[in-house]
Amino acid sequence: MKNHAKAIAAAIVSAVIAFLSSLVTALQGEHTGFETITDGQWMTAALAFFVGLGVAGGVTNKVTNRPG
Repeated sequence: MKNHAKAIAAAIVSAVIAFLSSLVTALQGEHTGFETITDGQWMTAALAFFVGLGVAGGVTNKVTNRPG
């Protein structure tokens, strides 16, 4: 059970970082703001969130805890 909690925490943190990184990239440049983010950029951020969620959670869940 402990390994699952670790995997869930890693997945959530990774997903949030991926999502926010995508939004920061979309907000770069002159004359930007949340109202200037396109639907495609929101979709990219959402995709990054779900990929981060699945990959980090899956990998962390597969790695066994060190005994002791």
